[in-house]
Amino acid sequence: MDLKPLGLKGVFGIVSSTFIDERGSFVRVWNQEIFSDYLGLNQSSVVINPKERTLRGLHYQSNPNSETKIVQCIAGSVFDVVVDIRPGSSTFCKFISIRLGPKEKFQGILVPKGFAHGYLTLESNSILLYFMDQPFVPESAKGIVWNDSNLQIPWPYRPEVMSARDAEFPHIKSL
Repeated sequence: MDLKPLGLKGVFGIVSSTFIDERGSFVRVWNQEIFSDYLGLNQSSVVINPKERTLRGLHYQSNPNSETKIVQCIAGSVFDVVVDIRPGSSTFCKFISIRLGPKEKFQGILVPKGFAHGYLTLESNSILLYFMDQPFVPESAKGIVWNDSNLQIPWPYRPEVMSARDAEFPHIKSL
């Protein structure tokens, strides 16, 4: 397991070695020695996306509950996006996008505090694991609309499944 910088300070792609034999496959999704410098594990969740072209995001938690999270795609694949939402940052409104999945170059991504995160499933039955350093606090749960014209994210498809809440998030300039 290795972390690769992705162009926004503190955002890393996660590369895992997958062991495959006649029984199936084995991939490590957590390594305390690697992740302890970035995240004190508080909560973990599994997200199952039955349909291709499902959008989740762009989500973040506001202060004082902002969170660092590790997102790993363990089945299927997703188009993953991380946006810098720190107003004083030299990379404010900049984003990175990568494909995540067991067959992709990156299996996961480390998203630090001050960044919004979202993804679009590229395959049916895509499954993601989330590891977070803060508990979920509904009052702090915020987002940016996925198709914000200020960002120009090159989504590979128009989403077919998303929550009403995600569709109605504000634009980044209103933060």
